Amino acid sequence: LDTVLQRKAKNPISGMLLVSDASDSTRRAHMDLVLARAEAAKVPIHSFGWGRSHDPASLWLMSNHTSGTYTFVKDWYDLRPCLAGCIGGMMSIGLTSMKIHMKILDGGRFRIRKVSGGPDAVVSSDGRDVDVDVGELRYGEKKEMLVELELDHWGGNGRSQHALMDGGLGRHANATDQFVARMGLDALTIGDASPNLVDGMMDRMIDEVPVFEVDGSYFDPAVAKHVSRLAHPILLTVTILPPPASSRPASPNTEKPSDPVIVRRRMELLASDMITRALVLFSRKNYEQALKIMSETRRILNTVLQTIGSNLNGLNAPTSRSRKELLTLSAIRALQAVLQDIQILTDAMDDNPELFAHDHRNLGAQQGMILRYQKSWSGRTAIEKLFWTTDSSIDLVQRSNDWVSIRD
Repeated sequence: LDTVLQRKAKNPISGMLLVSDASDSTRRAHMDLVLARAEAAKVPIHSFGWGRSHDPASLWLMSNHTSGTYTFVKDWYDLRPCLAGCIGGMMSIGLTSMKIHMKILDGGRFRIRKVSGGPDAVVSSDGRDVDVDVGELRYGEKKEMLVELELDHWGGNGRSQHALMDGGLGRHANATDQFVARMGLDALTIGDASPNLVDGMMDRMIDEVPVFEVDGSYFDPAVAKHVSRLAHPILLTVTILPPPASSRPASPNTEKPSDPVIVRRRMELLASDMITRALVLFSRKNYEQALKIMSETRRILNTVLQTIGSNLNGLNAPTSRSRKELLTLSAIRALQAVLQDIQILTDAMDDNPELFAHDHRNLGAQQGMILRYQKSWSGRTAIEKLFWTTDSSIDLVQRSNDWVSIRD
């Protein structure tokens, strides 16, 4: 850190790799000083905890504080491919200092409630603006965040709009009706005795409502150029379909299933949070409650997996599938990978808690961070393989295997 802080010129892409097998805990006062200096250096620290007896607490803090990663290396022969994967990931960085800004366009109808997944997001008090500091983006990498919106049917002015009805027929006024009433044109309508020739016409039309706009800024290290605004900001709209002809309510069996991509991401974040909570309880020697959390998480994942799988007619059908079916299959494979590692952690915690503290506790911490930040440097486990998508990382690990064979 001293060398980094004393630099007169900074590389456009930089990072620090820290390999530690220390088993002694760092004092709190000393750790606060290290974190402050690491933040001042503005360099991501990718830590590698080697061996079963190392203390991961300080490594977790440094990695989280500097937007780095933590990787648990159980055996010596796994250290080389993990380091090669991390270096390859640094070689794949395409953008740095990426910041995303979301702005609600229809502030009277929508509000952003929460943004989950990935980096921390700052939501304004009125719920109309959100700033997300993404940081680095790599080729082949994806970042998925869930944006939860609140819908206000009355647009914050419930009484006035509730009183505005279409001819007293009990139907809420649409945008055209509101414009007519505002301009005083409703007095020029045909008499009550005459039929309304356009009654219900607007309700049968398909409308698109703008929800929010996504803009961003970033630094391109290849050309050393700062971009403060996207050339074409992304606009998210919601399509409002006309009501069905039948007035009878739809049965529960005919409801549209949730989007498989959103369900998958929700389950990934749920698994990450539950693993972290279980590890905290385990460190406090509350083994029974930690095991209960892991077992309940496994049950939820099994239930969701069965629900998603029931929407497909034959997983191994050779016929061509639609885009939604392909996304559903991808979600099923991802949930199966998460469930596989959850099962390993649950069985190890149930068999021998003392052995779990040496063999699987650090692995659980690593898997929780991977599920949250969608970033991995190796394909040793099912979850790591799921998010090991960076181009140069995979290539450099393969080359490192060739180097070993040449040396031998």
